[in-house]
Amino acid sequence: MKLLIGPSRAAYIGPGLNLEPHLNAACTLAFSLNEPMLLRTWSKMKGWSDWNQVSAALIPGGTLHHLKCSDQAKMVFYYLDPLQDKARLVTETLLHEARNTLCGIDSARLSLKDIEGCFPRCSRPESSSRIRHVLEEIEACPAQFNSIEEAASLACLSSSRFRALFAQEVGLPFRRYRLWRRMAHVAQAVSKGASLTDAALGAGFSDSAHLSTSFKTMFGISPGFLLSKDVEICCEVG
Repeated sequence: MKLLIGPSRAAYIGPGLNLEPHLNAACTLAFSLNEPMLLRTWSKMKGWSDWNQVSAALIPGGTLHHLKCSDQAKMVFYYLDPLQDKARLVTETLLHEARNTLCGIDSARLSLKDIEGCFPRCSRPESSSRIRHVLEEIEACPAQFNSIEEAASLACLSSSRFRALFAQEVGLPFRRYRLWRRMAHVAQAVSKGASLTDAALGAGFSDSAHLSTSFKTMFGISPGFLLSKDVEICCEVG
């Protein structure tokens, strides 16, 4: 079981976990390499969908979903980069071609680059200097910007204009993107030996309980549970 953390993308490789319904910040590609999984999604208009049996699925960011698989399932969850990846380019055919490719690679040797190589990259237009400045600050100091007003001030924009421009250029609402990057910083800190408490505080969470609640909402399990399974956290560069 391992977490692969890159500069902007991430992946989980390991057994199926008893995940509760959750809502990922970024678009997620889910693969079960040896047996089908069950997936349902929730919408305000229709509530929960029926369960669907699938072996590969694209789950848009911000979508509440529930995924079930056995403990024997060999899973890959790939979290896209909202700044570079366009989920609409990931077709059903491409999903299943990617799954076939992943099935042919030893899971113990599977890298983030192997997964990234299964999908096209199509960069968004470069962000405006104001938004780019905020993105750089989020990476450098994830504990900053406890309010959208602080970020808007740095960008020299009103809160409403900043909110709209950020979502337009980044593809995610400001708070969801900030949370996604804070989670990445937590994983990087823990991989270097930091405790969950220290990692949480360093990334801008008020305490480890705040981190745990946010993590469970985003991934369906608590970080403590994941670490209790001796997950290996690998930070890959570039």
